[in-house]
Amino acid sequence: MSDGRSVSGQLKKFVFRGKSSSNGDTRGEYLEIVIPELLTAGYSFYTWPSAPLLAWYLWTQRRHLRGLRVLELGCGTGLPGILAAKCGARVTLTDSVALPRSLRHLSACCEANGLVVNRDVKILGLAWGLFLSEVHALRPVDLILASDCFYEPSQFEEVLSTVAYLLDGTDARFLCSYQERSADWSIEALLKKWGLKGALLDLDSLSESSGLAFTMAEALPEYPDSDFSDDEQSPLDKSFSKASDHVRKLTNVLNNNQLLELYGLYKQGTEGKCNIPKPGWLDGRGRKKWEAWNSLRDMPQDEAKQKYIALVQKYAPELTDLSNDNESGVKEAWVAVSSMLKSPEPELVHNELSILDAARENCADRVTELLSKHPELRHETDEDGLSALHWAADRNATEALKAALEGGCPVDAVDECGQTALHYAATCGHIESTTILLKAGASLLKDEDDCTPLDLASDDDIRKVLEGAK
Repeated sequence: MSDGRSVSGQLKKFVFRGKSSSNGDTRGEYLEIVIPELLTAGYSFYTWPSAPLLAWYLWTQRRHLRGLRVLELGCGTGLPGILAAKCGARVTLTDSVALPRSLRHLSACCEANGLVVNRDVKILGLAWGLFLSEVHALRPVDLILASDCFYEPSQFEEVLSTVAYLLDGTDARFLCSYQERSADWSIEALLKKWGLKGALLDLDSLSESSGLAFTMAEALPEYPDSDFSDDEQSPLDKSFSKASDHVRKLTNVLNNNQLLELYGLYKQGTEGKCNIPKPGWLDGRGRKKWEAWNSLRDMPQDEAKQKYIALVQKYAPELTDLSNDNESGVKEAWVAVSSMLKSPEPELVHNELSILDAARENCADRVTELLSKHPELRHETDEDGLSALHWAADRNATEALKAALEGGCPVDAVDECGQTALHYAATCGHIESTTILLKAGASLLKDEDDCTPLDLASDDDIRKVLEGAK
């Protein structure tokens, strides 16, 4: 590597490439990692077969890695962790504190790939199963990696107890690759003992496209303001709207499971049966939200609204069910009994929305207002390069999408991965947003993986629309 230093021992090169383009050009995304190996030394000085497998999976998920807090356990030469760091993750590499030579060799592996220890990566010696201050300082973490840590049966429980401690109370994920060398050495019983659930990833499905179409989900449920007037709402919808408004004040006092249950019922009540693909494996929060919604299957929307209202009433003692009808004959289901607990006025909340928030929440009027006053906001993006069009397309916020387009937002603006809003709409299965973007002149551009929106679309109706635009 040109950006690394010379090292002793045998060098093993691992090359990871992005999807080749149709004209045979293979100069797309490319990453080369070199690992110095000392084959005459202990087993932590060379790369075991499970490590390249884990590294390749991370490469297919590289879009999700940027900014993630990644911890690799028992990393040996550190191939998976080094790859994650090269893809933008904040990585801590660990191995046994009793093996100082291994830790020094791990440092050499990092430096051979242009990574500066304590700047680009951290290296730490750990003792599995001992919850010392060093282990506590590793939390919080988003993703824990391990390749072939399950080699010595005597250490299986020490590894899993450490993993269980780091995962406890978080949305972190544990991803490991290992060779099961004997049926008597299974970790299934230990997973159950430590309250962990495992799932096998299908190697046949490992590809450039698996799980790449989703950005990291934001922190748990959102409850956008209703865009219906009171005159247009049924009594049930009025109660549902008031309940969802009140949930804004509960998000800091409810636990994740309670919020997820509310989220699923809210989505079912407003949109019906789950209509989006399941997020990729690394998107732990997104998958939990998807599962909460998808688990409701074919529950009627009115039933979901009723269950949502009942659940909010259970969690909110300051709301009470009125037994008397009002003058119009409509029974009000909710009332705030303390003026201190009232939600902010809708207009005040509306005026605080940024261009990206307004697009995400489908607040078309706010989008129009901001773009008319500040035309430069048409180029505004978040840290991942997502514009107002990206967010509106991702959420199928069609009114905000139209407003952003009318306000001059570039229809073919790309995020950090080279994807346009049309990529997002097509991937998420949003036929309305896809149609709007195509009418606005959106192009079938290729992203950094050489994929057009048509390549990423799984919905047949969307594929037909996109094929007609070619």
